[in-house]
Amino acid sequence: MMREKFLALAIAVGTFGVVTGGIVGVGLVTAEPAGAQSVISQNLSGDWTGGYISSDHSDVNTFNVKLRQQAQALAGTVNEPNVFGDQSQALFLTSTVTGDVRGDAVQFVKTYDGSAGVSHSVRYQGKLDHTGRRIRGTYTLEGGSGTFEMVR
Repeated sequence: MMREKFLALAIAVGTFGVVTGGIVGVGLVTAEPAGAQSVISQNLSGDWTGGYISSDHSDVNTFNVKLRQQAQALAGTVNEPNVFGDQSQALFLTSTVTGDVRGDAVQFVKTYDGSAGVSHSVRYQGKLDHTGRRIRGTYTLEGGSGTFEMVR
């Protein structure tokens, strides 16, 4: 539970400088105004801060993403603390992102570059909120799944 609280705090402080949400159980939550409309044409290019929590709560981590959007295509890079690779080889893991945006639906695949012995891919599917500053959704990989959130 302490790791989940740290994750929520890191995302909130890194983005807004204050905590705007809370934790219910082990999920990250913030309120979205009633009647909020979906963002249809929002460019996601820029720097994002995020985090993920595995379904079994065994894997919790934060990450930084630099996205570039051209039309509906997404590309970018991710850096995150090395919490599951060979820590004697690298303190941080790096990966590339490719995906697309369709309305408020965001999907991408994160592929680790092999540093610290980590080279698998993870599929993310999320939804952009009405402000265009937050994406929430799920991720899947062979043998696991969980939730993620990223903000700018």
